[in-house]
Amino acid sequence: MKIADIKDLSAEELAAQIRDKETELRGLRLKHNSTTGIEAPGRLAKLRKEIAQLKTVANQKKVNK
Repeated sequence: MKIADIKDLSAEELAAQIRDKETELRGLRLKHNSTTGIEAPGRLAKLRKEIAQLKTVANQKKVNK
């Protein structure tokens, strides 16, 4: 997602997105650490970045209230 799209989300939507991305990241980490591996290891870094962006915007909205 782009930052502009993230800033348009409500606080509830941000929390849901963060929860979904963290769940996906946990699943990918488990697969990556197992013997099967994952198809796109770069997806781990991309998910971490997306989660950081979501959390940053959520914190900015909380501070600006």
